[in-house]
Amino acid sequence: MRRFELILVFAALFAVAWPAVFGVRTRRGIIALLLVAAFIAHWQIEGLRWQMIPIYLVSVGLVVGDLIVVERDLNWTRRLARGIFGVGGILLLVLLPLALPIPTLPVPSGPEPVGTISFELVDEDREEVYGSRAGEPRRFMAQVWYPGRPVEGVAPTLWNDDWDVVMPELARTAGLPGWFFNHTRYTSSNSSPSLPLSDGTFPVIVFSHGWTGFRASVINQIESLVSNGYMVVAIDHTYGAVATRFPDGEVVTFDPMALPEAEAVSEDAYSDASTQLLEVFADDIVTVIDLLESGDEGPFGSLAESADLTRIGVYGHSAGGGAAVMVCLTDERCDAVLGMDPWVEPIPDRTISESATRPAMFMRSDEWRLTENDAVLRGIAERSLAETYWIGVEGAHHSDFLVTPLFSPVGNQLGFKGPIPAGTVVSIIDRYLLGFFDVFLLGTGSAAIDTASFEEVSVELIQPE
Repeated sequence: MRRFELILVFAALFAVAWPAVFGVRTRRGIIALLLVAAFIAHWQIEGLRWQMIPIYLVSVGLVVGDLIVVERDLNWTRRLARGIFGVGGILLLVLLPLALPIPTLPVPSGPEPVGTISFELVDEDREEVYGSRAGEPRRFMAQVWYPGRPVEGVAPTLWNDDWDVVMPELARTAGLPGWFFNHTRYTSSNSSPSLPLSDGTFPVIVFSHGWTGFRASVINQIESLVSNGYMVVAIDHTYGAVATRFPDGEVVTFDPMALPEAEAVSEDAYSDASTQLLEVFADDIVTVIDLLESGDEGPFGSLAESADLTRIGVYGHSAGGGAAVMVCLTDERCDAVLGMDPWVEPIPDRTISESATRPAMFMRSDEWRLTENDAVLRGIAERSLAETYWIGVEGAHHSDFLVTPLFSPVGNQLGFKGPIPAGTVVSIIDRYLLGFFDVFLLGTGSAAIDTASFEEVSVELIQPE
C-alpha cells in the first residue's frame, strides 16, 4: 500500500482503538480532522482507487460519529465490541488493497537510462484484412525504447500510455468489470519520454505480443534489455491487440473474428484464421525492420540511425512468439529468436519445412509443455541448423511470461499467474532473456545462461547434427 493509504488506515484504526483502550472518545472534532486530513492528502497526492472504497466508507462513518455523538464515554461491553469488531473489521478491509496493490515495476538491471517514443506505422504495400478498415493500407502502432542520456527534470512516463483504453478492454476479455484494472494508472515506468539518444548504435530487438495482448505487456523485460544497451521496438498488432489508440484519437479493439473460438467454427475455418493471424503479426514485424532500414528518412527518424541492423533479435509471446519464429525461419535479417510459449501450430507447412538457421531459445510454461504445439516446436528445434535452448519452467503459467505476476501478491489464488513467486519468475525470465540476446547479438560468452540455477527451470541445449 502507498504511504497516505497507510496513514488513512492507521487514522481509522486510531479512531476505533482509542475509545476501546481508554474507554473515552477524544475531544470532539479531533478524529474527524485527522481522518479528513489523511483522506485529502491521499486523494491529492496519490489518487483514489476502488480497492480503498471500504476504507473510505468506514472513514466517513467515523467522521460522522465523532461529530454527532454527544456521549464520550464507553462502557466495557461497547469497548470490547469496538476493539474486536472495529479493529478486526478494518484489518479485514485492508486485505483488498493489499491483494490488488498499485503494481511496481522492478528497477532495470542495467546502467543505461531508458527513453521511449511511440510511432504510427503504415505499410502501403499491404491491405488491412480485419475490421472496418479492411482494404485500406495496414497501419499499426509501435513503441521504441532506447538507451538515452539523462535529462534533469524529465519524469518517467506511465507504464502504459494507453492504460485508459487497454486496461478496461483487457478486464472485459477476462470476464471482469471494465474498471477492475484502473488502479494501474498509478504505475510509473522506468522510462522517460523523448530522452536524447545515447551515443553509439544498438542491437535491435523486436517484440510481438500474443492474441489480445498489447505492446507494454512485457514492459519490465523491455526496460531491462534497454538498460543493458539494446533498442527494443514493441508492436501493437491492430485488431489482434486488445486495444490500440492512434494519434488521431481513434481506438481500435481486437476483432473477435480474427481468431474465432475453435468450437464456434469448423476446423478448417479456425486453421485458416489462426494462420492468417500469425502471417499478419509476422508481416508487422517485417514492416518494422523494413522501416528501420529506411533510415532517418523513414518514420523512425534519427532513432533508425542508432539502430544496428546487423544485429537483430525477434521475440514474442504466444501468437507473437509464433510470428517471431515464422519471421526468423524466412527472413535472413533475423539473427536470433526467442519464443515464450510460442504458438507455432498455425505456421504453414511450407514455412515449417524450412530448416531454422538462427539460434533460438524456447521458454515453455507448464500449460504449454507436452502439447501438440510443443511437439511442432520440438520439430523446429531438432531440424535447426543452429543451436536451440529448450527451456521448461515448472509451475509457470502462460501469463507468467508477461508483466502479470507483478499485479498481485496473491495472483496464483486469483488465477492471474502460477505458483512461482513473482520475484522469482521475473528473475528467471530476465536472466534467460538478457543472457540469450547477449550471447547471440552482443557476442558475449554463454556463462550468464549456463551458470543460471533455478530449481523451477530445466535447460536442454539442442545442437545441430
